[in-house]
Amino acid sequence: MIECTDHMCPVRVHWHFKNNYMNQWRVKLTISNYNYNRNYSNWNVLVQHPGFTQKARTYSFNSTKLPTLGLQDGVSLFWGIDYYNNELVHSDKDGVGLVTTEILLDKDPNSFTVSNGWAFPRRIYFNGENCEMPLPDTFPMLPNGGSILRATYCGFSLLYILLFLALLLILWF
Repeated sequence: MIECTDHMCPVRVHWHFKNNYMNQWRVKLTISNYNYNRNYSNWNVLVQHPGFTQKARTYSFNSTKLPTLGLQDGVSLFWGIDYYNNELVHSDKDGVGLVTTEILLDKDPNSFTVSNGWAFPRRIYFNGENCEMPLPDTFPMLPNGGSILRATYCGFSLLYILLFLALLLILWF
């Protein structure tokens, strides 16, 4: 029995753009196995992304950059750490088998920016199989400026401080 994702694939590779720091980007890479009958031992994921032309650090997977002949983007190969996450286990009624890591990508504005939402990989291969990628036009757009939530948070903080001061004045007199 296989529980499929929206694109009818028993394995999902999820690339989540988490943070945009001053000198780095933080990405979370999660590989989920929706197959109820199959484990993937010694799995590997190959990712083509312009951010891999710069220094990248991976925390919970092994990784290496591969030479790119004729490609403008960088290519990195990821695989599990022995006795920790080198087996992508099958799903069961209690949950989905998955492995995950976070990646820090150094910034180089000349080779890669997140403008117009292009923070996602160009190509992904799982165990040598090409993963079907949506067209870049369908990717969600990332905000280019400050968030409205920050202003709201600041507004609530200011309101809280003013209410606290008013309460102190009432109790004082």
